[in-house]
Amino acid sequence: MVTVAVYWSRFGPYHIARLNHAARSLSALGVNVVGVEIASDDDIYGWDVDDGPTAFERHVALPGQVFERVSPVQMVRGVAALLDRLDPDAVALNGYSYYDAWSALAWCKLHRRRAILMSDSHYADAPRSTWKEWCKRRIVQRFDAALCAGKLQREYLQQLGMRPDTIHEGVDVVDNDYFWREAERARRNRDGCRSLPGLEHDGPFFLASARFIKRKNLDTVLRAYAEYRRQLGKGAGKRAPWRLVVLGDGPERPALDRLVRAEGIEGVSFPGFVQIGQLPAYYGLAGAFVHAAEREQWGLVINEAMAAGLPVLVSSACGCAPDLVANGENGFTFPPRDITALASLMAQVSTGMVDLQAMAAASRARIAGWGLDRFSQGLYAALQSASQSHEQRTKGRR
Repeated sequence: MVTVAVYWSRFGPYHIARLNHAARSLSALGVNVVGVEIASDDDIYGWDVDDGPTAFERHVALPGQVFERVSPVQMVRGVAALLDRLDPDAVALNGYSYYDAWSALAWCKLHRRRAILMSDSHYADAPRSTWKEWCKRRIVQRFDAALCAGKLQREYLQQLGMRPDTIHEGVDVVDNDYFWREAERARRNRDGCRSLPGLEHDGPFFLASARFIKRKNLDTVLRAYAEYRRQLGKGAGKRAPWRLVVLGDGPERPALDRLVRAEGIEGVSFPGFVQIGQLPAYYGLAGAFVHAAEREQWGLVINEAMAAGLPVLVSSACGCAPDLVANGENGFTFPPRDITALASLMAQVSTGMVDLQAMAAASRARIAGWGLDRFSQGLYAALQSASQSHEQRTKGRR
């Protein structure tokens, strides 16, 4: 039995779903999947702590700690100590730019174990500098294989010097069956969802879900929505505009509230951060999903919306756009700061200019290949590639 330790800084519901599936499906192939969290909590995500039973062994390097508040020395020592105790044959680690990743990679090299990089970065998701890219290349080329998100992420890893045959896809997936099943449950029982904030009213709505930070570009969503309402209010044959429900929270909340008040934008609801148990109700009752991020490595909320059966309006800056969005088929892409373009797409979607049912079906069909199977199969393929690459490196040193 080969043991692979798979780690993220802290487990959210997506990580647990992936690891549960991988543990169950890969055990028959002789792979023991162990899940590792660096810390018990973090300052970024508001997920409830899920300490229920799992199909995989679960370990925390620094129990009781908050990831962002751990010192570099603590992190390096904690990661190394846990890996010493677990002694895995391979480690799949998230990212390459922080102390926990450097510590795990160094441990793998010291103990001659396979190192698999999990990454959803692409070239355009952040400002780039020559010297930083040089440093990244030096780090990335020390990995034996990679599990990335999709097309753009694969291309970036190749730019950083990884061999194409060692790069596999599937790191950014959600439990598609869960989101479809629970969204359908909400559709069948609309009255039972009316107690949730933002779902008190009848009628379709646009749904957005994101952390309230600048790069998520929610001010553009609000301005485009205001323009969309103005467009529908002009001329003969006026149509009632859809509402806009924006899930999430964060430091930009006060600025977004001020924008709504200053512009007099009607029809907007801010229900706050919603846990995964209630998320499908919003997807189930929405008419379409909007994501306008200026920079986005991937965009898991788009996976969720498509799995629930929604047409999607997605910024072309999102890392998932080339893989998940087919213009005119399951949704549309738009330039992230183009208010007019987004307002026009909102009008098309809400006024019968497109076949929403066909788009919803196309979303489900397209996302079907991006479920939990994709993660498990990608992890297994990366493990096989890492073994071959590691063996070649070892022979080269003899």
